[in-house]
Amino acid sequence: MFVIDLCTQWLRLQSAPEEHIFCAKNVEKVSGILEDIDSEENLDTLFYPTRLIHVGTRNSNTCHLMVTDTDLLRVQKAKYAALSYCWGPPEDAKTQFRTEKDTFGNRVAGFKPDATSPTMQDAIEVCRGLGIPYIWIDAVCIVQDDRQDWEREAAQMTDVYRNACLTICTPTSASCRDGFLGSRVSARIPFRSRIDGSVVGFYNIRPCGVVKDMRIAESDYETLDNSDTAPQSMSNWWKRGWTFQELALSQRVLLFGIKLRLVFENKFWSEGDDALTDAVEDEGAFAGMGGTFAVISVTGALESRENETMWMSMVEQYTERQLTFESDKLPAIGGLAKIAVLGRGDDYLAGIRRERLHRDLFWIPAIGLDVEDKVRPKLSFDELISSLITPDPYIAPSWSWARWRGKVRFDDSPAPYGDHVPVMGDRGELEASYEGMKARLSVSKFNPFGQVSGGSLLITSKVIPVLPDLTCQEGFDNNWEMRNDNGQYVANLTFDWDGAGAVTPFEKLSLVLIGSYWDWQAYKMAKLYDNVDDKEDIDTTGDEDGDVDMETEMDSSEDDDEQMDDFSSESEDIDFEEAEARDVKADRFAYGLILYAIPAEETAEEKFFRVGIFSSWPKGAGGLRGCFGNQPSRIVEII
Repeated sequence: MFVIDLCTQWLRLQSAPEEHIFCAKNVEKVSGILEDIDSEENLDTLFYPTRLIHVGTRNSNTCHLMVTDTDLLRVQKAKYAALSYCWGPPEDAKTQFRTEKDTFGNRVAGFKPDATSPTMQDAIEVCRGLGIPYIWIDAVCIVQDDRQDWEREAAQMTDVYRNACLTICTPTSASCRDGFLGSRVSARIPFRSRIDGSVVGFYNIRPCGVVKDMRIAESDYETLDNSDTAPQSMSNWWKRGWTFQELALSQRVLLFGIKLRLVFENKFWSEGDDALTDAVEDEGAFAGMGGTFAVISVTGALESRENETMWMSMVEQYTERQLTFESDKLPAIGGLAKIAVLGRGDDYLAGIRRERLHRDLFWIPAIGLDVEDKVRPKLSFDELISSLITPDPYIAPSWSWARWRGKVRFDDSPAPYGDHVPVMGDRGELEASYEGMKARLSVSKFNPFGQVSGGSLLITSKVIPVLPDLTCQEGFDNNWEMRNDNGQYVANLTFDWDGAGAVTPFEKLSLVLIGSYWDWQAYKMAKLYDNVDDKEDIDTTGDEDGDVDMETEMDSSEDDDEQMDDFSSESEDIDFEEAEARDVKADRFAYGLILYAIPAEETAEEKFFRVGIFSSWPKGAGGLRGCFGNQPSRIVEII
């Protein structure tokens, strides 16, 4: 008869997890790994939060909030853990055990774990089991009804999670009222092979979330079982805005998910394994853990001046998350912003990096889905303008992605064909095309990476009006092609609202130039479309005998074909100067923002809201020179 382990291997199943996730066997394994890592790295804790909870012991069973003495803790080489969890819906959050001004003394004097929320009780139990004397939990370590204390402590999130010896993450806990150390839900089903009756054992079935993608559902069982992303559809923790930053800032993560997992920057241990799995040695298993590895310990990449895309990529992922309070939009990613900006010697403007303004401003609301996976419409034009004039609450200026309630994306283009505007890449010789910029921002003196109460950009650049001749591109809901009075192409537009109907006040809309780029392959495509458009432009006046002539830019259709053949034969990337030498008509691609002039009754001076993006290809009357070459520069204030 086969033993159970061979049966499991024969069926390509993972070993069954323990009945209790924090059983003695798992505690011993995690403790041993942490001890080995500590002895290898031998790192001292350089930062301690303002306050920590001393977890006490099972015998005394009393915890104390303490104001940290950094020098003493360093001498003791004391370690602390940090908790990443969900407060839950408002009705659960109201019951949260917390520190307020009038309870601060009681927290310092001492409190019993069973007086706290179930999530805190379990976190304290984990620290005691692993021999970690201190833990940082926001609800207790921040004075919740002291706004200045909240802002000051929120500004330290970067250091709190980066310096924790361990971050305890609770995907199986939906709110503070849910513990995460209870018995697991599972079913044990007997198995006997019909092929070989001596092969017997048990299936251990447990919930792992709703898998909507058939490619995942049909994948290898081992890959699905190894993946820490499987419970995301069931877990609030994976959906919350604050937990995104907490995971990204952490160096070590103990993940209480489908299985217990201990995750480092480039290796992990999964419940049932004998040892750590190294990413280099086992790329397949590493890929299976992608949900955590894609985010954990990204600080090095954020600090790097060579990585232009990491911040924007993090923003895209973050804006998929949910926040109980929309006012937390900037504070909940402030720790990552602090690394991305200060590490480069940059300035931070409500989610936008000053040195990369021409990249970070080019965002667009992503298509959202409702609970039934149906496309969720954007706002109407009137709803959008109303939300910008009287925001409730105020989150950020109109030019910041933070003011949009929902997912945003970068590296996109209003053009329905060809490559996207490469704001997230290194290709395209992307550069700023505005002449000057001044920023005004009202931020908290305690946390410049937190909430803002007002702001504006004064940009000196070229501006042209939006023309009413707009055609929606076939197959696209919100991609519009703008043409001039002569029917020539000018630009492609995407609005922050749904559609550009007859009620749109085009006379109040304009395009402000932000940047330009060059791409040889896209330029060839622009020339192709330009020539096609030219051949479709017919001189309807005709000549004396009534014949109608076809007009094109080329001298003849034969020359046209020869030139396009020449373009299509080029496959290498060439710079703009070389392109000009080959084609005197070569022009750079232009892109920027769509602005709406705020009605005079709303502001004493002329000011604008950002209400969309545009790109202009070098064809027809478009491109950097074609669209903006003869335009004077002016100062526009965007609020």
